[in-house]
Amino acid sequence: MSTFSSVLSRASVKAKSAWARLFTAGLLSAFAAAPALADLPQVEGPTSSGAGTGLMGTLSGHVQDGIVLGGLVLCGFAFFKVAEASLVTFGEVRNDRASWTKFGSIVVVGIVLLVAVIWLLGKSAEVIS
Repeated sequence: MSTFSSVLSRASVKAKSAWARLFTAGLLSAFAAAPALADLPQVEGPTSSGAGTGLMGTLSGHVQDGIVLGGLVLCGFAFFKVAEASLVTFGEVRNDRASWTKFGSIVVVGIVLLVAVIWLLGKSAEVIS
């Protein structure tokens, strides 16, 4: 008789925990499905031209902003390539395979290249807008 009562009590506990899990899952899903009703800020339009002129104007502004962002990525890529070339040349100078003039020329040409890329990026952003 004690075996039967222990099996029955274990089944009762399992049933209670299953109902508790089901109730908790239902309560959590009800809270998750309800809107938060937070005071969220308004979505900003694109920073370039086209804001407030309808859907196509807004889309055009976002495309223009994407092109400017692509230019910034290109500028960052150029910076890393100049830094890489400078470090490789410095390593060659330290191993006596290159001269300090080569290192200096790599650094100067790299700086001029970066200034030119940044200047062109600024000009293209003005032209696109």
